[in-house]
Amino acid sequence: MTSRLPFGRAPEPPAERVASLLALLDGRGWQSAKALARQMDTDDRTIRAIAAASDGAVISGQRGYCLTAQASVRDVQHAASWLRHQAQQMTKRAYQIEQAMHQRGAA
Repeated sequence: MTSRLPFGRAPEPPAERVASLLALLDGRGWQSAKALARQMDTDDRTIRAIAAASDGAVISGQRGYCLTAQASVRDVQHAASWLRHQAQQMTKRAYQIEQAMHQRGAA
């Protein structure tokens, strides 16, 4: 039996959505998620999904989104480091959740 989560999963964006995001970012530096969402008639979560589907062509950070090819080396390194940090935190949390489950079974 599978349980349903209380929220939907973001749909995988089609290739033309990625192309639209790339065009909006081209030559414009960092753009906020809110501004991009408004221009693409969508929401922040969808912008995040489209950026993730860009095969590394788009980076994100506190300033929003930027084309990797047009970002500074420092910005690209920071974005990659932040993603690795998030991955480590998520892996740690997954381990803790599994440990809690196993402890529950032992009680």
